[in-house]
Amino acid sequence: MSTRDLIERAVEFAATDIADHHEYTINQEFNSMLDDGELGDYSIILGKPDGSNQQLEPTSKALFFSDRSTYRIMLAEYKVGRRSEALRISDFPENEAVYERLKNTIRSGATVVPFVGAGFSVAAGCPSWSEYIVSQAVRATMDEGEIRRRLSVGEHEVVMDEVISSLTMDVFKRDFRSAFEGGRISPALSPSVEFVDLLNGPMITINFDRVLEDCHIAQANPFREKVVGNEATGRFIKSIYSGEKYLLKLHGNIDEQNNRVLTRAEYEAGYGAGGLDYSLPIPKTLKKVFSGYSVLFCGCSLIADRYLQVLKHAYDSDRDFIPDHFAILNAPDDIDEKALRDQFLASHGISPIWYSNGDWDAPKEILHLLKSDS
Repeated sequence: MSTRDLIERAVEFAATDIADHHEYTINQEFNSMLDDGELGDYSIILGKPDGSNQQLEPTSKALFFSDRSTYRIMLAEYKVGRRSEALRISDFPENEAVYERLKNTIRSGATVVPFVGAGFSVAAGCPSWSEYIVSQAVRATMDEGEIRRRLSVGEHEVVMDEVISSLTMDVFKRDFRSAFEGGRISPALSPSVEFVDLLNGPMITINFDRVLEDCHIAQANPFREKVVGNEATGRFIKSIYSGEKYLLKLHGNIDEQNNRVLTRAEYEAGYGAGGLDYSLPIPKTLKKVFSGYSVLFCGCSLIADRYLQVLKHAYDSDRDFIPDHFAILNAPDDIDEKALRDQFLASHGISPIWYSNGDWDAPKEILHLLKSDS
C-alpha cells in the first residue's frame, strides 16, 4: 500500500471517528438520562471467556458503539415522547403544526425576533404585571373584583392612571423596585435563558424589570446595546440587518420619565393621541419589525396593548406578504373563550403554541425543545 493510500485511509478513519463522536455528543441530554436510569434500568453486559460478566459503563456510550441501531431506535422514541410532552400534545394537538412552522422558520435562517413580556419574569421571582397592578389597586382602596374585570377586557392604561393618581408616581416607582429588584430575584430561572444559542440576535421587551438583561449577562452572552422605544435613530432596525444582539426596551425604564410608556398620557405621547402616529419612533419601528420579520411573543398576554394595534394595522395592510408571527401563550380554561382568543390572534397574524393555565414550566420546555431541534 502506497503512502498516499495510507494517508487517505487514515483521513477516512479519522472522519468516521469525528462523525461518530459528533452523533453521540449532540444527544447529551438523552445520554445522561439513559446513564442515570431515568429511561429505565438498562445495562450493557460483557461476557468474558471465563464465564464471568462485566457491566460496561456509561451505558449510553457502550450501547452507541456496540449496537448503533438500537441506540438510534431508543433515541427516536425518546425524542417523540419528549416532543409530545413539551408541546402538551394531549391537551393541544394543534400545537404540533405551529411548532413545526416555527422550527422550520428558525432552521431556514430567517430572522425571528423574540418579543418578551412580564410573564417571562415570573419564574425569576417577579410578580406578574396584572397581579402587581391588582395589588397596587387594592392598596389604593379600589375594588379587587372590578379591577380584575377591567384588566380582563384590556383597560390597563386607564386602571394604571387611576392607581398612580391615587398612590402617586413616587410611591409606585419606589414599590416597583421593591417588588421587581433585589436578591430574591433569580434571572437564571427565567425561560429567557433558553434564548441563548437559539435566538441570539436582537430582542424586544415591554418589561420594566431587568430580568432579561441579567439573565443573558449570567450566561456570558450580554446584549451589545440597549435601545429605548422613543429613540429615533433607527439603531434597533439596523441591528436586525446586521444580526447584532441589541435589546429594544420598547416602553423604556420605570425611572426615566422621558422615555417611559406607562400612563395613558405616556402611551399617547409614545404611540399617538387619537390613533397611531407613524412619525413617532415606537409605531414606526414596530411596523418595520412586524412587516419584515417573524416575531415570537413570549410572556405576553396579547389581550390589549397598543403594540397590537400596530401589528393589526400591518397585518391588515399586507396580510399576503407579512411574515408568520408566533406566540407561546397561556390558554383560557373555557373552550369558547379559547376559540375567541384564537380568532383574535389569527386576525393579527399570530399562531399560538398553547399551554394550560398554571403550567408555568411549559414555555421553558418548549424553547428548550426548539433549541434541541433547530
